[in-house]
Amino acid sequence: MNIILDASSLGMSLYHRQARTGISRVIEKLVKGIHQSPECQLTLVAPTNLPETMRYADEHYQSAIPFANSRAEQAVARFENRLLAPFALSGIPSKAIRQVGYQLRQRTNRAHARLQPDQFPAQAIYHATFFPVPAAVQQARAVQTVQSIYDLIPVMHPEWFTDGEQTVKKVLATLSPDSWVTTISQATKDDFCSYTGFNPDRVVPILLAAASDLFHPVADEARKQAVRQRFGLGEGPYFLSIATLEPRKNIDHLIRCFGQLVDSHAIASDTKLVLVGTKGWKFDAIMAESSRSTDLASRLVFTGYVPDDDLAPLYAGALAFTFPSLYEGFGLPPLEAMQCGLPVITSNVSSLPEVVGDAAIQVPPTDADTLCQAMLTVANSAAVRNEMVEKSLKQARQFSWDKFVAEHVALYKRMRADGA
Repeated sequence: MNIILDASSLGMSLYHRQARTGISRVIEKLVKGIHQSPECQLTLVAPTNLPETMRYADEHYQSAIPFANSRAEQAVARFENRLLAPFALSGIPSKAIRQVGYQLRQRTNRAHARLQPDQFPAQAIYHATFFPVPAAVQQARAVQTVQSIYDLIPVMHPEWFTDGEQTVKKVLATLSPDSWVTTISQATKDDFCSYTGFNPDRVVPILLAAASDLFHPVADEARKQAVRQRFGLGEGPYFLSIATLEPRKNIDHLIRCFGQLVDSHAIASDTKLVLVGTKGWKFDAIMAESSRSTDLASRLVFTGYVPDDDLAPLYAGALAFTFPSLYEGFGLPPLEAMQCGLPVITSNVSSLPEVVGDAAIQVPPTDADTLCQAMLTVANSAAVRNEMVEKSLKQARQFSWDKFVAEHVALYKRMRADGA
């Protein structure tokens, strides 16, 4: 089967560290899995960010995967990469380097590729992994299309986003009823079908996984101690949360609940709350809550971005992972935490119950008393923690990237049979 995957998000993430979100990790796993599948012939495409995406393919696959962009566009992209490569050695931030190329593309009307579906491999399936299926591809009757949908949060809860969050809206506005759709949870499928009226028979939920090489139990005390020192965590116990610091993640609520435990002296005086994640929209509201008292502020640790290699020991050293998110398309951090053998406390809404099953303590995301009690129970009982660790590891084994890729291959086969 000839599969064309839109990899432009990976090009973006190569030069913008903050773009290495859960979505970029998902697309990476899909590209790798389909490339290795003996049943698929993979071609990449970049409707935007072509130079960056070709650089990604060169660094990760030594250019072994062909591109569906025209030869002329690829030649210009290679020229741009060669032209800007020397500047990478000058100490200029990569974002600034690529901005020069991006502005040049904008001025010369080359920001978006001019795809030619008649040049695609025979009987191709075009998979739009994040951005919409380009109009030229939708109009090509010989090309079947599948669109990945991660969540509908920007359209269902626009109050949680800035006006710049337009990708989902563009996808929904241009999605053809003849296309197929993948979602990353049953909850997201239900939301998508309810909101759009799309034929549910053409919507396939394919659940994600956590990378086994990154997320696993860590018994090496020296490694955990090194991470503690690197991020200033001290020697005491800590609760951990990993999320972009923005309203949807409900971090201010978590801080308030932790503050109640601090004020009531219900937990050990050296217990901290460690918050991993980059600053998001309305970050000031979170900081205002964190500075409510000097005692609370002294018990909070904001790490900012944490490299992949430090995540497993950071998870493994925690009392529990707390994730009171208001809404998730899937919820990778709780799964990552479970795979590291960590007790998890999370919300009982959207897709999160699908992910954690009965392994986690589920709480209503706005119920402060219930969250406080859950944190207190886990902090004060080693027996509870040990039982939750066993359940976490068992639940996490239900998810794998091999299964994720296999279900995509099965969908492509179904599409080919449907289109035959």
